Amino acid sequence: MALRVAQVCGIWFWLAFAFFLFVIFHQSNLVLPTPNLDSPSKFHSSISSPSKPLTILQRISRSESAWRTSVSLRHEMASHHPKYPHIPLFPAQKLSDFSKTPYTLWDFFPATWTCPHDIQRVGRLGDGGKWVCGMSLYEKRRSSSSSSSSSSQTANPNDGITIYSFGVNDESTFEAEMLTRIPSAQIHAYDFSVSKFGPQLSSSHASRAHFHKYGLGAKDIPSHTPPFYTLQTLMKQNNHSYIDILKIDIEGSEYTALDAFMDFHDQEEGGDGKLPVGQVMIELHLVDDEHVHFERFTKWWERLEKFGMRPTWFETNLLAVTLGEGKTDPRCVEYVWVNVRDERSILLGE
Repeated sequence: MALRVAQVCGIWFWLAFAFFLFVIFHQSNLVLPTPNLDSPSKFHSSISSPSKPLTILQRISRSESAWRTSVSLRHEMASHHPKYPHIPLFPAQKLSDFSKTPYTLWDFFPATWTCPHDIQRVGRLGDGGKWVCGMSLYEKRRSSSSSSSSSSQTANPNDGITIYSFGVNDESTFEAEMLTRIPSAQIHAYDFSVSKFGPQLSSSHASRAHFHKYGLGAKDIPSHTPPFYTLQTLMKQNNHSYIDILKIDIEGSEYTALDAFMDFHDQEEGGDGKLPVGQVMIELHLVDDEHVHFERFTKWWERLEKFGMRPTWFETNLLAVTLGEGKTDPRCVEYVWVNVRDERSILLGE
């Protein structure tokens, strides 16, 4: 009899325990529902079924928004400096200064506008090479002219790719690779300090590579030896009204040279206030604080922004730091600008 009672009690114990577990699991499901494994969650669905890719215009719109935010931050950060607008280019010269002014001039002008296409390095990896926004688009462009001579070029931006290169020195890996990869490209290069392209340029590209021993300046000085000309004059000499890619490395003269170019397009009769340039690769130099100080640089930069130039790439050239004797500030940087007001640019089309 005792055994029978024990068996019955044991059965009831396990039934009660099973009921207890059922209640516990049921309550937990009410609080933390078990995911439905038969259908993906919203999160999983968004990963496995990505939304439609952004169009070029949508990407540009996002970049414009990011750029505008950076401009607001620029003005805010500058206004907080006790010496504004006379801010030192490199205010933190010792560790104790860093907590108060943790920035340099370059931090006010970040590359916040994203290239809507591929961006590729062209030329050697060190000094001399450049980053190009939309390189694959330039490679696809074909010239409508069967001739490759410079006289066959017209002002039509659709007739191949027109490249101007200021500051050649003896290093032409950028120009050589551009001519190799872009069959329709014509390059006009200028440098008053040398007499020809560097040895990297193959003779097979000679018909599309045009070297001129001229300097780029703020005004025309044809009597100078070598002569100096403004960018607008050189374009007129070549019968060009448009430049797809403009490369500038002229050791500090870029400020006055581009000032003159902007002045011309502000004042020209019938002008629309737009720069006829699609993309710019430029090395900026801070030769001394007297001629290029914070206020001067900011006004120059923001004038370019009004013309539509947007910074899409930034690279510090550290050779001035590593080659200088003693402590040297990073006074040379590479920027890539894309002209968002340029209706002829192949970078802005779908």
